[in-house]
Amino acid sequence: MLHNNVIQAQKVQQNNQEFYVAVFAINRVLEFTKFTERLIVGFDDSNIPIYNPEIQRRVENTRVEKIADFLINDPDALFPTNIVVSIPSAVIESINNISNTTIEIGLSSKVFSEVKRHDGDVYLTVIDGQHRIRGIERAIYRLQSDIENINRILANSKNDKLERKRSDSARLLANLMNLNLIVTFFIDPTLEFQAMVFSTINRTQKSVPQSLVYSLFGLTENDSPQKTALQIVLALNSFEKSPFFDRVKLHGGNYGRNQSPPLTQAMMVKSIIDLICTNLRDAENDRFRPRTELLKNASPNLPFRKYYAQNNDNFITDILFSFFTAVKDVFSSDGFSYWEFTENTKPANILQTTVGYQALLDILVDILKEIQENEKDTVGIYKSYLGKATNLNFENVSRYPFTSKSRKILYYDLSLAIWPAVSDADVRISKLYSVLNR
Repeated sequence: MLHNNVIQAQKVQQNNQEFYVAVFAINRVLEFTKFTERLIVGFDDSNIPIYNPEIQRRVENTRVEKIADFLINDPDALFPTNIVVSIPSAVIESINNISNTTIEIGLSSKVFSEVKRHDGDVYLTVIDGQHRIRGIERAIYRLQSDIENINRILANSKNDKLERKRSDSARLLANLMNLNLIVTFFIDPTLEFQAMVFSTINRTQKSVPQSLVYSLFGLTENDSPQKTALQIVLALNSFEKSPFFDRVKLHGGNYGRNQSPPLTQAMMVKSIIDLICTNLRDAENDRFRPRTELLKNASPNLPFRKYYAQNNDNFITDILFSFFTAVKDVFSSDGFSYWEFTENTKPANILQTTVGYQALLDILVDILKEIQENEKDTVGIYKSYLGKATNLNFENVSRYPFTSKSRKILYYDLSLAIWPAVSDADVRISKLYSVLNR
């Protein structure tokens, strides 16, 4: 609670360390702190902050914008974890114990007046949660800018669509400003202690496996490219006649030694999302857009985007089924398919690896640019293209090592076999040599 420059918080004791926890609406948090790159190391005789000239606390702008996207676009946006803030004793005017568990900390008015200034001193600095604070600031700025821009346009003309957008932005801004945050305060923590708290919080966090993240999309009722991609992967993996039957390592699956499938659920789901959405950030934002909106940015390099936008997910499944069936049938020797496994799932050639799958998917994108709509789920049309590349030796691990660079080597080899170069000036040749000599 914050009232008349007084913070009321609950005492917490852990391992002989005392700190204080309180809950504030975002608009109240931004009254006493904000993002700053400057780090206070002390105070002079007039209690003016002394800053470390060497240490600047930076944030990743892409991460900040993703947080802002999250707050603006996701109706269920929340921050359940706490922001950790340092309070220097130089700005504390009073400390009162209200009870054994509650404390009131009276702060100097300059804490609040300085935060309002563009280049003011930020006395209560964020130890952990800078990206969240900066993301909140960016979300507020973007919504306010939208409202101001719309106001300028509506001052000269009437537009029902813009008026609805202004109303929506104003509602989002009000909701955001009233979103509650959990804030933890430390009084006069040393720089070493701040560094310890920051490193402990961030070092001990374990990232969530991407396969689990995509699996959780399958549990929601909300429509999204992520959910569609997951359903396509699960369908391809479960159908006995599919070229991907039991070929995908599903999250939570129990696999024996040398029986673990080569393609992970996370990788395959992402590979499909990458052919629906323009980039990772847009993929997150596309979760909250009606499917038809995705038609606005349709591109030949995103061949699955229009099918998702048209609610035709099955056709994506059909394309992948048909193309990789052709891969399985065409690339073979003495009745043995290079795509298929025999006794175990340990890759024996490039086509059986993740990078092989990715290179083949790159070639599929190129083929889809050429063929007619009614041919895209036809195995025969893909066989006619891939048949031109049967001379490639996929078992040559010297040319195709099981490393990331083989994705480009295999892609250029396939491309040049299917669409032969008409001269040495073909850019694919120079790119291939560049990768081979890397």
